[in-house]
Formats: sequence, C-alpha cells, structure tokens
Amino acid sequence: MASVDSPASTLEGRYRQVFPVLTPAQMEIVRRFAGAPRREGAGALLYGLGERNAPSLLVLSGSLQIRRLDALGHDLGTTEHGVGEFSGEIGQLSGRPALAECRAGPGGCEAAPIDAEGLRRLMVASAEIGELLMRAFILRRVALLETGAGGPILVGQDVTPDTIRLRTFLSRNGYPHVVLDPVNDADGADLIARFAGDGTELPLVLLPDGRLLRNPSEAELAGGLGMLPDLSADRLFDLLIVGAGPAGLAAAVYAASEGLSALVLDRRSIGGQAGASARIENYLGFPTGISGMALMGRAYNQAQKFGAQMVIPAEVDALKTLEDGTFQLTLSDGEHVRTRSVVIAGGARYRRLAIENFDSFECTSAHYWVSPLEGNLCAEQEVVLIGAGNSAGQATVYLASKAAKVWLLVRGSDLGARMSRYLVDRITGLGNVEVLTRTSLTGLEGSNGALAAVRWRQAGGDETRRPIRHLFLFIGADPNTDWLAGSGIALDARGFVLTGKDTGRASGPLESSVRGIFAIGDVRSGSIKRVAASVGEGAQVVAAIHAFLAEAATVRQ
Repeated sequence: MASVDSPASTLEGRYRQVFPVLTPAQMEIVRRFAGAPRREGAGALLYGLGERNAPSLLVLSGSLQIRRLDALGHDLGTTEHGVGEFSGEIGQLSGRPALAECRAGPGGCEAAPIDAEGLRRLMVASAEIGELLMRAFILRRVALLETGAGGPILVGQDVTPDTIRLRTFLSRNGYPHVVLDPVNDADGADLIARFAGDGTELPLVLLPDGRLLRNPSEAELAGGLGMLPDLSADRLFDLLIVGAGPAGLAAAVYAASEGLSALVLDRRSIGGQAGASARIENYLGFPTGISGMALMGRAYNQAQKFGAQMVIPAEVDALKTLEDGTFQLTLSDGEHVRTRSVVIAGGARYRRLAIENFDSFECTSAHYWVSPLEGNLCAEQEVVLIGAGNSAGQATVYLASKAAKVWLLVRGSDLGARMSRYLVDRITGLGNVEVLTRTSLTGLEGSNGALAAVRWRQAGGDETRRPIRHLFLFIGADPNTDWLAGSGIALDARGFVLTGKDTGRASGPLESSVRGIFAIGDVRSGSIKRVAASVGEGAQVVAAIHAFLAEAATVRQ
C-alpha cells in the first residue's frame, strides 16, 4: 500500500524489501513483542520528528503516514503504510530520535507499538521476521541519507575545514544531513543573514528541532541530535570496549549476543581505519568486494540488534582499577563509567606528515581517508597519494575513478613489498595512475588552508612541482594509547599494548598486564594488521572475558 516519494536509486528493484508486508501469522508473532495497540483518528500524531524512543508501529487496521521533513520544515515526501506494514528505520533499534513524523492515515489507524527492547527480542526470537525488519530498516536509512531527511542542515562552504569536519563526522556515522552553501543557496544565505551576519561562526548547524548551533564540536553536534545515550553513573557493565573499529565491533556483537552487557566508546566514528577504506576485496565472503563503511555499518547495526550500547563520540581520558576489582573509565566530559572488564580496541591514529606548514592544510586539502566526500572534492583534478600498504592501494583505485590523475608516491623501491598482489596488478592497469618509487615529498604550497602545489623528489632526480589541490596520506599509524598513562598497563617500545606472555606474567594471549583488561586489533603489540584478524580477535576475546567474569564471581563468593 505504501505510496512513496523516495530516491529511485534506493527503491528501484527493492520495493518489497523496503516495504515488506507481514503475513497474518507473522503479525501474530510480532504482537507478542509489542505493547497495547493504539487507536487514533485521522491525522493524529503518533510520534514527531526528533522524538526519542519512538517505537516502530505495526499497522493492524487503517494506515500510517510517514512524513519526511528537513530542518527548515520542507516536505520531502510521504510514505503510507497499510495493514501488515511497519514504520521505523535503524534508529529505532537503539531509541535514537525519530528521523520522520508519523501520523494516522486518512481513515485513522490501529497500530501495535514495538519499543527498542521489543524489536531486539523479536529479531532474536524470529530469524525470518528479524531479517525482514533489519533489511527494511537499513534500506530506509539509506533513503534518508540520500535526501538528508530528518537530519541537520549545515550552512557553510563545502571547502572550509569545519564544514568538512562536521560533514565527515555525520557521513562516517551514517547520519542524514544537508549542506547549504550560502554563496549559491538562498536558504543558506538567509540563515547566515539572520544568525551570523559577519560569517565568523560558520558553519551554522540547524537541528531538526529548530535549535541553532554555531560551529559546534562533534560532541556538541552529537548531543544536539540525541546521538549520545544517557550513561547511568551507578550502572556496572560486564565489559566496556574502547574503539568501534572491526575488532571492537566484533567483540560487541559476540558479547551482546551471548548475554553480556556491553558498552562501546569511540572518539570519532564507527569503523576505524577500516571504515575509511573505499573498497575491501580480500575479506572472506565478499568476492566482489565491499566498502569499509558498508562492512562496518553492518557490524554496527548487528551489535545494536543484540543490545550493545554505543557512545560516539566519546573520548576516554583515564582508566583505573577500583578497590572492588572493577574498573572506572573517565571520559573527556568528566563522566565516569564502571565495568567488570575492559577491551582496548582503539586501534591507531593516523601518522602526520613531518613537513613545514603541513598543519595549515589538514582537513581542507590533506586527507587521511577516502570516501565519496573526498572523491567529490577532487573530481577531475590531479591528486597526490603517499603510501604503499593495502589502504593506500584501495584508496588509489577509488581515487582513480574520480580524479583526472593520481600520483602515487612510494618511499621504497617496490610497490609490492607491503601491498597485496591484486591491488598492485589493479593499479598497474590504471591509465591515470603514475607510481613513483623511491620518492619523498619535499614541500607544500598554498594559503588559507587551500593547497596550491605539491613538490617531490625521486632518488637521484630533480625536484618536481605540480599544481595539486588535494593530498592523501596513508603513511602508517601510531597506537592510540596515550590515555593509558598511569593505568599500570604495560606497553612496548612503540606504545602498543603488550598481551599474553609478553607481559611477563601468566595470562591469556589477549590479556594485558592487568587482569581483566584485554587488548585486540591494531592497538595490540604483535597483531596482524588485517580486518579479518581484528574480527577474529574480537570473537576470541569474548571467550576470555567469560572465563574472567566467572573466575571473578567465584572469588567474590
């Protein structure tokens, strides 16, 4: 029954996946997990845009109308759900603010509300219905991302550092948004004239509830959008995972699916460095490849399906062991979180380029990852990419499909020394990629954050200067372990967390020098820097946590 004004790219050929109709038998199963039915007259509001903990609604009679709006109140289309259909998208699994408005249809409705807990229990109890719901929820979020419906409006020029910063945060966390450039958009110009006449506080961010933020931090924006759940100061989690990359998300999925209460914290976004990969082609089970963002997005949704809580962005400042044997983590905003065990999965932070005036080009012209946002910024231009690992290779292949030419600068003498053979072969076959081995960057030119030219020198050759506006860096990473100072956790000479026999005490292969604190993924000393290896460690560590928690419970008795 659904009549939809949604992006054709999402709905084409997948209409029944986006709007499945449950059979009477399936509806009876769903009703076991739902609250008391609501009966409403025509046009009655069942939940509003931005309302937290809005339920998914199963239509029992009549119809529902889902109206999509932007933060300026513009109508972006209406979907009508009939009997056997249900409202909602992926945010309903975690009680996040609703990204659309829901009203009773022209003839009124009777609908059964299913809250976040009920949805999660239903998905576990019925794999068949769970698959229908999850697929529909994800595809509906994709449609919202394509239009920006239900999300904030960013007012600022696309090329400015803070606009890019906020766009990147929202994009990498899968949150709908719209960007209005005040130079060529009347609504954007009007908002600036009304609220930021001198233009010094850009970008402006108009939230769906009408509030206005002036060049907010990522945490301020997330708080304004209701992305951050309330953390009860007296709650004790079974495990707290620091880092939402492949290792951390895998640990969250396995822990939550096995009944452990899990909280995941990440200072930036889901997916870590893997989430920034344009395409991963050697991950088991995906013969045609998958983007890092898509793979990590699926893992994120899977963790939420089983009840893992996510707090992004959230930066951990300190970790200490309490007298009762539990652990307390202090966040940068001063909040404290208690847990019975800790999983350190914070990965590594991107290594910066040690060259004069590099700082002035970060976020605007110098990038550490490649996504459609960066691809559009450098479309039909020449770009420089520095690196020789798989991430660099994946980024090169993606950029070659967008840019006029990619200059790939490699310090070593052989591109294949650290890069998988399939990527080397692919790059070799690209006509608009030129690989320069034994080459170093020698200088950057530009002003006001805008790169104008890049200089480099090949061993034994003259310096080359090219008019380049975008530079991509894949030159390795350093462990994200500064926050562990004073925790008693042993690190190796490079700052990676020591585990197992390397700690000098009898402990499991993933346990740190402190009993009950584990390290997995790229942050662990001696780890294999591969997505599959990180996922494997995420699964493995949960078994070790079960053993630790059982032992700790026995000691307390």
